[in-house]
Amino acid sequence: MMNNTVTDTPLIAPSAAARHARLAEVLACPACHAPLRGTVACGGCGTTGRREGTRFRFGGFESEELEADALNRVKEFVKTRFHKVYPTAIKVLSPVMDRPGAIAGFLKSFDLDRDLVADFGCGTHRRDERVICMDGGSYGNVDIVTDLRRLPLADNSLAGGVSIAVLEHVPDPANHVAEMHRVLRPGGRMLVFVPFMQPFHASPYDFQRYTEVGLREQFPQFEVLDVKVGAGPTSGMIWVFQEWLAMLLSFGSTRLYHAILPLTWILSPLKVLDLLMAHHPMASQVASGFVVEVRKPA
Repeated sequence: MMNNTVTDTPLIAPSAAARHARLAEVLACPACHAPLRGTVACGGCGTTGRREGTRFRFGGFESEELEADALNRVKEFVKTRFHKVYPTAIKVLSPVMDRPGAIAGFLKSFDLDRDLVADFGCGTHRRDERVICMDGGSYGNVDIVTDLRRLPLADNSLAGGVSIAVLEHVPDPANHVAEMHRVLRPGGRMLVFVPFMQPFHASPYDFQRYTEVGLREQFPQFEVLDVKVGAGPTSGMIWVFQEWLAMLLSFGSTRLYHAILPLTWILSPLKVLDLLMAHHPMASQVASGFVVEVRKPA
């Protein structure tokens, strides 16, 4: 018989056990937001999730969605089987150089032993053992597999959160932002990275890009504290050039294009130029992406 209680935690690392215990305290129905009180079945509306070891599942991506795009099929294969090394591989091979220390610095502004902070759309990243990882994919590091528009968390339950390269992949970013607002406590803060000058990349979908001024308009319920270049103009240029080069040399063949594109990654180390270029006063004109910090009004 299926066990719906969340009290018998299996033997896991102390940090993971503490994270799991704190998460269980704030679990709520993703449909009606009623507290789940130690179960994964809502007594009010009947919505039911699943407990898979230390992971909670309330929806998430279907396998068909993740395999619809050819490149994303490859990414999902690697993410699922090598989730611990995938972030490092992407950091090396990707043409994008994120703003150094932005995420780590933001997380350090919280007392993570007391403040509950979540990663909204973590992918295969585990940025800190005390941070709650939420994603639509069931990777090994994910604590809650869920639809980010309907989080199984109580109102005002989080002190903060990060959302890194997520909003471009959803058709309704306003709903995602509204859900961030709901689960943050008054005074809670979010750090959000979105792309500007980046080619199409399905994960499993890809819908929009944001200018600096456009990004400021995406958080009407929040106070916008700061907007910065999150990935510089060199990153944007290299990624576009890699795509262009693969198309040029493939002579109209999709198969040849997919074979050539990985070879262009040899150009990715040029992204280190963004250590300088990202600080140029006009970098926002062709930045690869922006990072915004927002706060829920007290």
